[in-house]
Amino acid sequence: MAAQNRKLTHILLDIGGTNFEAQLSSWTLNDNTDDPETSFVFDPDESFVEQPDPAYSLDCTFYSDWRSGGISDYLWAHRGETVPFQLTHHPDIPAEAKIFSGSLLIKGPSVGGDVRTTEQSTVTFPIVGDIVYAAA
Repeated sequence: MAAQNRKLTHILLDIGGTNFEAQLSSWTLNDNTDDPETSFVFDPDESFVEQPDPAYSLDCTFYSDWRSGGISDYLWAHRGETVPFQLTHHPDIPAEAKIFSGSLLIKGPSVGGDVRTTEQSTVTFPIVGDIVYAAA
C-alpha cells in the first residue's frame, strides 16, 4: 500500500451539545487501556487471559474564552458532570471521516500563563466507559 498523509486542519467537536472546535488548538484522543493479563495455574496446559476495562482520555488545548457560553466558562460551570461528546475527525473528507463518541467527565481547565501571551487552557477529560467508533 502506498504512503498516505494528512494535515490536521478540520474537526467537529461537540461537548454536551455545544460545538467548540473554533476554540480548539490541539487535541489527542488517548487509549489508556492496560494490556490483557495472562494468569497461569499449576496445570501446564491451562491459563486464562483477563481483559481490562477500557480506559480513554481526551487531551485538549483551547484558546480561553470566558464569555458566557465560551469554552472556559462552560467547563468551569459544568466541572464534575458527565456529558456526551462527539469528535468527527476529517469531516471534510467523506471517504476518511470518522466519528469518536461517548461520555466524558468535565474538568475545569488550567487558568493563567505567561505575561503578554495569548491565553490558552489545557485539560484532560477522562472518558467514561468505551468509545463508539464509526464512519461519518
